[in-house]
Amino acid sequence: MSTTTDQWGQDVALDENGQARVAANGELILTDGPDTGVQDIGLRLLTPLGSLFYDTEFGSLIHEWIFEESTEENRAGLVAELIMRTEKDPRVVPYSVRASILKWNEEEVVAPLFWKFIGEDQPYNLVLQANKSTKELTVKDAKPNPDYLSPHIPHD
Repeated sequence: MSTTTDQWGQDVALDENGQARVAANGELILTDGPDTGVQDIGLRLLTPLGSLFYDTEFGSLIHEWIFEESTEENRAGLVAELIMRTEKDPRVVPYSVRASILKWNEEEVVAPLFWKFIGEDQPYNLVLQANKSTKELTVKDAKPNPDYLSPHIPHD
């Protein structure tokens, strides 16, 4: 018998602060379906490459790009890193990943990221936001902010 967890797996659902979500009855909330994949991609982007002793191939190098100057080469490097690390997820449709730089200045970097999962019709998205003064890096679902959406959605 096949279930949605066969392709997606499950994990403990995390809140915006990276803490485990807990139900009112005290049980941990688990991810399900594509939400598992979205969370996995976000975790990969936030984790410095090589920092996990048990999986040195997991993570990304975006931490090395976001504090650099906004040059054409650095912008292209960050976009390439976002695309390459997202494509590492085996559930992502090859060549469906799109990323761009919405803002890059001395205060912050904002980069929306879009892709499609295999077997799913709708595109999924995250937005990388780096606050350079506080050195805070977040990866959030872009759905609440439609300004990030329409021009960047991948097309078949």
